[in-house]
Amino acid sequence: MSMHVIAPCGVMGGWQPACRHLSPSRPRSHFSAYSSAATSVASRPTESWLDLRAGGGLRHRLLQWGKDSDRLVLFFHANSVGPGPWGPVVRRIPDIHAVAVELRGHGDSDAPQGHINYRWDLFAADFRQIISATVQRFGKEPYAVVTHSFSGDCALLALAEQPPLPVERLIMLDPVLADADGAAAGAERLAKGTRRLGEREAAGWNSAAALCTSIGRVLSRATARDCLDSEAMAAFAMYAAAPDVNGVWRLKCRRETEAAIYANRICLSHELKAKRVDADVQLVFAGYRRTTSHENQTFAFARDLHEAECVVARCREGCSAVRHIPGVGHFLVLEAPGLVADTLSDMLV
Repeated sequence: MSMHVIAPCGVMGGWQPACRHLSPSRPRSHFSAYSSAATSVASRPTESWLDLRAGGGLRHRLLQWGKDSDRLVLFFHANSVGPGPWGPVVRRIPDIHAVAVELRGHGDSDAPQGHINYRWDLFAADFRQIISATVQRFGKEPYAVVTHSFSGDCALLALAEQPPLPVERLIMLDPVLADADGAAAGAERLAKGTRRLGEREAAGWNSAAALCTSIGRVLSRATARDCLDSEAMAAFAMYAAAPDVNGVWRLKCRRETEAAIYANRICLSHELKAKRVDADVQLVFAGYRRTTSHENQTFAFARDLHEAECVVARCREGCSAVRHIPGVGHFLVLEAPGLVADTLSDMLV
């Protein structure tokens, strides 16, 4: 198995724990650029629907950028983030037809009721249906599939099943890759905290800007930078939130749904133990790792690297690899869309 790790100081042996990049001129909750960012998002993507209900699936919203004649690249989002923030990323990548898929329980896509409907194997089943349906719709196989967070874990579950899917290249931006503890006690901690958060947010927000400021505070523990990107947050609000009949802004992905996705977490290395993924899989880790109260950055990176090595060992030999982007955290798409676009541009050659 040929695997390499790209790190700021060379190979893994020279890696140094990441630290936050703080800028005193921009406090974390600062979103004064929201209005101008929202204007820049006025060149909205084309919206369409992928209706898979006839085959037992769901109805998913698609956002599209670029020309149909360009390389088809599919994008799958993180839990609760939605497809909108892919916009500031894909508009910086030349010569691609980008299609961002809105997953079950998010935005305006179908949202079945009940904890059991957010098992990760069901997201994997959705992935298989979505790949087949997009190939049929666009008349070509995807040049690559790009995922963020848990959608990458679910994509690998799907690719490990038979018959094979027409996906040659999978780029996973900061996948979860939970170990056994993270898939059990860790999952329940996240779910419980998310439900409590939903209770605190029950009153909603009086504006999209207030919602974005609040989300920035919530995500601060998993981000490396002092604030989230204003354009990415404007795109988030445009598709992942909306005002109700009283003008109160609310998230479309309910915190209860988000909690159910956390609670259904899996240990991917265990799920893939007796399987293989015949695809070029690139695991791209954020340099600033998510930690618990008893962990530091070095410990968290070593833990995640171990899981990554176990997963990559089940993928196509000679090309699958682990990489990492310094200076960003788990929500890198919301932190630094330009950096993410540069990274993807280099990998989509």
